[in-house]
Amino acid sequence: MIIKPKLQFFSAIIAFSLFIGLLIGVVSQAQWLNNLNLAGQQLIQHRSIFADAFFTTITHLGSVIVTSTLTLLLSLVFIVRRQFRLLRFLLVNVVLFAGVITQLVKYLVRNPRPMPQLISENGYSFPSGHTMIAILLYGTLIIIIQAHLQKQLLKQLATSICFALIIIIPISRIYVNVHYPSDILAGLTLGYSLLIMSQNIFHIGGQHA
Repeated sequence: MIIKPKLQFFSAIIAFSLFIGLLIGVVSQAQWLNNLNLAGQQLIQHRSIFADAFFTTITHLGSVIVTSTLTLLLSLVFIVRRQFRLLRFLLVNVVLFAGVITQLVKYLVRNPRPMPQLISENGYSFPSGHTMIAILLYGTLIIIIQAHLQKQLLKQLATSICFALIIIIPISRIYVNVHYPSDILAGLTLGYSLLIMSQNIFHIGGQHA
């Protein structure tokens, strides 16, 4: 996520434009979006005992309990080390963007979840809250790790784990059928654009490190 500022800005604009396109598709109940969702579900939802156990476990890594606990622990570390800029960066991304903004969009769009579900989930579908928290929490960690962790091997390992979670948590939401693929893509694109905006506001990573 450490890329040239102009390219970074351009990628965020593209991501947000894609989110707007998905939003319009959901609101208008476009056929192309239905086709996209069906194709994504058919690609991912190949059920087996192992896959059921794996994805139902992975999906909890984006739950409120897990992410709240991790956010609290990270916040305490930043407070003890007096790294208040990193603290603000984390809290804006997780609490404001992944929390408040996600719920606001869900309430305004009010798109129902798919059925039947492998695990029980309530509330609205668009965008995926787990996907938003995945990219905004674990994406925040990637940016901080890249900017502040010195040991290359540890940096690469931690970055790879966070990146894997950004990918696998959203996939798990489609697998357990609590979100449509369009919900996942909306969470990724909106989350990414907000993350890049926040990174530039707080001057974390890249040429600001």
